[in-house]
Amino acid sequence: MTRGDDVVEPRDEALHARIQQLEGRVEQLTGLLAELTSDRDRPPHEPRFPAALDTVYQAKTFGYVSVYFTTGRTARVRLLVGPQSPPTTVVAHIHDGFLGGVVRPGEFWLAATHKPGLRTGYECVFTPLF
Repeated sequence: MTRGDDVVEPRDEALHARIQQLEGRVEQLTGLLAELTSDRDRPPHEPRFPAALDTVYQAKTFGYVSVYFTTGRTARVRLLVGPQSPPTTVVAHIHDGFLGGVVRPGEFWLAATHKPGLRTGYECVFTPLF
């Protein structure tokens, strides 16, 4: 086989055809990725919100609960999650002034202090992820 002045081996033609096939597949996948990452069909995101300690919440979406120390009185704080209210499964403890964990849609969650109602120097924030 010849192409201009060059001699092209059948193996080179097969390689060239395979490269064209893969380039087409990359274009197709790029288009699919653009569709998946567009926000046009997604419901509006819930805003993050400050949450009170020792209060039970139920997650509507996947979310991240963060408890952090600002200033003032310390306390023992645990993040409890589960399918029932109040939740009973401990998934995190305060360590070095911080606690964080993921909750799933429908789960109840609670950032519990060792003494409910205690005024502490901790803040709690829930951030929806999806």
